[in-house]
Amino acid sequence: MKLTGITLILITLIALSPFVSVGHTEVIRKGETRLDYQWAFSLYGGVHARDTLDDVILFDADYSDDNNVLVAALTREIYRYKHYLSLEIEGQVGRHFGDDVSHWEFVGLGLGRWHSFPWDNLVDTSLAIGAGLSNYSEISCLEKDRNDDAQRLLGYLAFELTFGLPRYPRWDLMMRIHHRSNMWGVIGEGDSSNYVCIGLKYAF
Repeated sequence: MKLTGITLILITLIALSPFVSVGHTEVIRKGETRLDYQWAFSLYGGVHARDTLDDVILFDADYSDDNNVLVAALTREIYRYKHYLSLEIEGQVGRHFGDDVSHWEFVGLGLGRWHSFPWDNLVDTSLAIGAGLSNYSEISCLEKDRNDDAQRLLGYLAFELTFGLPRYPRWDLMMRIHHRSNMWGVIGEGDSSNYVCIGLKYAF
């Protein structure tokens, strides 16, 4: 796999890293936790997997085509059950770039997030699964190569893990599978695409 797309994504995330320290002393003094925040901004990027979602989940996917995505997302918590479960809505703007793609993506989705894990006092962890709609600014060559019926609007799925230090409750490292497909024929006839992503999430 070429390094051009990955290098750009890593440089972007590294450039943001100095801001992680901003406000840490204030947060620690107030004793704030993740329960105090309802909004989050995420910036993440990832590489395209040439295989299916099953292959990605089973760590058996091919990432050799050097096609990438960079996404900015804004999330709002709309419901929380104690410290266990929350429901969220999210809007995204993404840019696809690489050897075979150059277009924008716009996504709206809802997510359910589980917050309670036994090791949270060491590494605060959450697991989220979401579904919604994804619209490309133009038909993807990657999807059209696999299916002549490729289209701009498809369903969207997100599978996300976050990891953070309890003393810095605003910041998380996030890992996400960024998936779009026809949802078994429910939304159109197009093919699917998968990106394995990493990024930062800031709560406020």
